[in-house]
Amino acid sequence: MFGSYGVWSKLIGSSFGVFYQGWVRALLISLALFPILLFTKKIVSFERNDRKWLAIFLIFTSFTTAPIYYAFTHMDLSAAYLLFFVGVILTMYIVGFTLFREKITKIKLIALITACLGLYAVFSFSADTFTPLAACMAFLNGIASGGEIAFSKKLSGSYSPLYLSWLSWIAILVTNGIMSLAAGEIQHVPSFDMAWFYLVAYATTGIIGFWLVLKGIQYLENSIGSLLTPLEVVFGILFGIVIFNESLTFRVVLGGLLIIVAAILPHLHKIISSGRVPTASLR
Repeated sequence: MFGSYGVWSKLIGSSFGVFYQGWVRALLISLALFPILLFTKKIVSFERNDRKWLAIFLIFTSFTTAPIYYAFTHMDLSAAYLLFFVGVILTMYIVGFTLFREKITKIKLIALITACLGLYAVFSFSADTFTPLAACMAFLNGIASGGEIAFSKKLSGSYSPLYLSWLSWIAILVTNGIMSLAAGEIQHVPSFDMAWFYLVAYATTGIIGFWLVLKGIQYLENSIGSLLTPLEVVFGILFGIVIFNESLTFRVVLGGLLIIVAAILPHLHKIISSGRVPTASLR
């Protein structure tokens, strides 16, 4: 899902302001999730001890839409994804190893290095194709997304991932709405054109993708979860080939293989170490 974010951003382009598209997407997603939360009775109050984690989670999540949108629309997707994922991986590793006391194992370090090599192999990094501000925005969004995912683990075991997702979009709605007005962006009236179609599609992928991340992180250590995120790059490359007719080079193939290896390596090591071999079953 997240692999398509660059595609939607490029298709929308400069049709909407950076913060405007953020609060509109947040509004659409919040409205879509609210009836589901009411029907399933997932809206609950937070325990006193969880409120500080909620605050940290929402602070990080407030910086996860506008920066990457700016980066995607002002620099090559490949360079933007590289800086973004570097930020995600570094943040999740730092949080996992320091705050959550996750063990630094040899297999995790090997997988991390392999993932970085894969990212380096895939992306051509040229400073001539982007501005320093766009590069900083991509890296900032990576830090914000990494912190958002990592700190959600403090909450997702006790609260519905869908509820946390809704709260995150409410935070984005408020912060991006205020920034959009403060920046003097044009507040467009909704219309039936392609830009709005792309924006709605962008919002839909956000609903599905973020919920899956919060649900999955319950069963993974942050450091291992961070190694799965480069798989989004592979899908982003595939979308680029299909939609924008981008060429598939040897570096892309090699990088994609390295990223896949890095993603499955920790899980494969756990299976081998436990002596369990997964078997298929018919239902």
